Amino acid sequence: MSTMTTSLTDERTNQTAIRQTSKSARKPRPAGEEDVLSGARFFLPKSGSAGHAPELGREFSSEGEVRVEALKLGVTYYSLQEWRPVADFTGKNPELKRELVSKKGTV
Repeated sequence: MSTMTTSLTDERTNQTAIRQTSKSARKPRPAGEEDVLSGARFFLPKSGSAGHAPELGREFSSEGEVRVEALKLGVTYYSLQEWRPVADFTGKNPELKRELVSKKGTV
């Protein structure tokens, strides 16, 4: 019976150590870095748009800003990413890849 208690205690200790290790391995990103890494641009819809097709209005520099403004106005917002197709002929079989286009139009 004491062996069973010891093994359960050891198992719980191991599980706790694993959880703490996995949590401490994560490093939070600074605010705003997520927007830069994703290459996304954020827009409110154009005023008067019916919502059938996306019509981009005012652009915002971060998702946080557009979220607040969209909440104030009671509207949705758009997140947009721009990609450039790139042909890769380095291997035996050609591949079609993509590159993220940055805000300023350069990669």
